Amino acid sequence: MMRNRLIKSVGPKLLPFLLSSILYFALQPQKWEPSPYRIFFKCLPIVSLCFFVLSYYFSIKKRYSSLILVGLTLSCVGDACLIYCENFFIHGLLFFAMAHLTYIIAFGVSPAKWSVLCVCGFLGLSIYLFMLPGLQNEMIFLGGLYILLILIMAWRAVARLQVFEKMWTWTKICATVGAILFCISDFVLAVNKFRFPVPYHQEIIMGTYYTAQLGLALSVVELSSRGDENTAQVCSKKKEN
Repeated sequence: MMRNRLIKSVGPKLLPFLLSSILYFALQPQKWEPSPYRIFFKCLPIVSLCFFVLSYYFSIKKRYSSLILVGLTLSCVGDACLIYCENFFIHGLLFFAMAHLTYIIAFGVSPAKWSVLCVCGFLGLSIYLFMLPGLQNEMIFLGGLYILLILIMAWRAVARLQVFEKMWTWTKICATVGAILFCISDFVLAVNKFRFPVPYHQEIIMGTYYTAQLGLALSVVELSSRGDENTAQVCSKKKEN
């Protein structure tokens, strides 16, 4: 019953995101010249997710929701910068780097899960060495820094899942899937920009990116649902008394 109530609560709040995402892929504004209209349609799904997170802001723990909201907002600014890729690509990169930093802080530092860190470290080094021939000037440093941050974010998301300890929740799964899809989205973007053209790269990049941010936004629901469950239990005890 709790699950059905949660679905009914979450579903309508996600409708603006779903509609704006469909609108983006239908209009294909990525083919337009850089303009405020293109920024509007690209950022609209993320803005919708910001309002979704805000609807859960007054939950038991505001800190996590606040950090996810800041990450989404920084990502939105980064999206706008990347539309003017020739002039503001590095600006967009830095905004997304700050977004990953806020997600890292939100996920916390425990449990450590050093095995997951080793896997992420190996992948990060491999990706950097693969991308290095296409990087020039400041991107040699900034590219490495960005890879470091996004894989730390993925590490923290996967580490907190705690599958083998049976402490996972569906919202932690959403955050983990979101972090992994974020890595895939940015990897395709980087390969297409710095190494070689990727077929259907825009569809792949934006599809994985929007789904990634959706997963991260959904991870705030647990905090509020726990609060609702606790409230329900308290009310039930009062009725019994």
